[in-house]
Amino acid sequence: MKLSDFIEQNGLTHEQMAERVGDCSVSGLRKWLRGERVPRPDQMRKITEITNGQVSPNDFYDLNPATPEVTG
Repeated sequence: MKLSDFIEQNGLTHEQMAERVGDCSVSGLRKWLRGERVPRPDQMRKITEITNGQVSPNDFYDLNPATPEVTG
């Protein structure tokens, strides 16, 4: 689950989520949501804890496997 989906589904503001993560500004949180930055490892652990595992480190990366090229 994306962090933005968790925030929306739980009726949280960006300010509330940043406060729960701790050591995180609202502008930093917004950069994560826009994909401009990823949380530090300690912040990722806190996010996973806060979301009960619904948001994991993998959710911050585009991990779609590349389609193998067909050669003939």
